[in-house]
Amino acid sequence: MVREIHFPPKIVEKNVQIPWTKEQVMEVFKSFDKDEDGRLSKEELKASFKKLGSLWSSFRAWRALGHADANKDGFISMQEIGELISYALKRGYKM
Repeated sequence: MVREIHFPPKIVEKNVQIPWTKEQVMEVFKSFDKDEDGRLSKEELKASFKKLGSLWSSFRAWRALGHADANKDGFISMQEIGELISYALKRGYKM
């Protein structure tokens, strides 16, 4: 005797979060360069990390400056943004 087994339909989770891509993170950071001077201040970084989903955006901005601000001028320039993006991607933010 063969019995049929019926499985319930697959449930698709609607709140699936996917990681930000490098390009998306770059666009977030560039969009927060409000004064368009080609560099990000601590306040602009703070707003950027908040957009990325950081619960501690002020702390992340401070840490990001320490990690990516090679010339220690208190700003992240477009030449330093690659390090900033690497730092942000390692944090694993999701959309």
